[in-house]
Amino acid sequence: MKETLYTIGEMAKLANVSIKALRYYDKIDLFKPAYVDSDTNYRYYKDSQLSQLDLIKSLKYIGTPLEEVKKAREMSPSGLLDFITDQEKLIQMQMDNLMKVQQNIETVKKRMERRLQTPSLREVFLWEEEETTIIEMAAHNLKPNNLTNASYSMLKKAVEPISGFLNTGFGAIFPYEKYIHIEDIYYDKIFAPVLSNQMISSLPADMEAEKIHAGTYVYIADVYHPERYICNYHKLMKFIEDNQMTVTSDVYELFGALSYSPDQQEELIIELKVRVS
Repeated sequence: MKETLYTIGEMAKLANVSIKALRYYDKIDLFKPAYVDSDTNYRYYKDSQLSQLDLIKSLKYIGTPLEEVKKAREMSPSGLLDFITDQEKLIQMQMDNLMKVQQNIETVKKRMERRLQTPSLREVFLWEEEETTIIEMAAHNLKPNNLTNASYSMLKKAVEPISGFLNTGFGAIFPYEKYIHIEDIYYDKIFAPVLSNQMISSLPADMEAEKIHAGTYVYIADVYHPERYICNYHKLMKFIEDNQMTVTSDVYELFGALSYSPDQQEELIIELKVRVS
């Protein structure tokens, strides 16, 4: 029985693919027409080729590279089953990675939304914080007026492959004590929040993963200015003393860019917070 021949346009409609795709598949020797008229150079396809095209479409649909599709086309049924099983595993890995990306985006959104919801600058308020994973390292003779110290670049280098997304700031930790001047404050640790626990086990020897625990925090934020810094810290202390609260953590300082535009003046927003009960 003689098979029906279809023009490239007819084959495109039958298989629900574009004419451009069929021409490209022909060019790269992935799916060639059964017959090419030497006079008109028209391509013609057979009914039996539809199953070949179905395989190509199916593998392309699940994201298989065309070079891999070429290999799959020549496989035995058992080999093709193994190949598709491997493709399924790859897709699951991609889905897992996308879930992590989605979770990271959600974390960053929460941090940014929290900052936008902050009451007026230089006002003390209470905030319920979720647990945060951080990477920290010892601070060596660093103070609040050393915010752009090169040590933070070392943290950034370590954090970027773990977070993989927008970093919302760096921070420092120092004891909750009565300080008179900003020069009296020395950091114990500097840190960077991370979005996930991925790869934390492979940190450099001078860095470690820790937690900022969930709880109620007394909090104040301001645009960084050395003269206002200690004033804001005193406001924080006064609020705690006036409300007879018990401090249950060190002071966490977090700073980040107020704007990402290169056309605007570079300013940092500073957050000071301490956990209370």
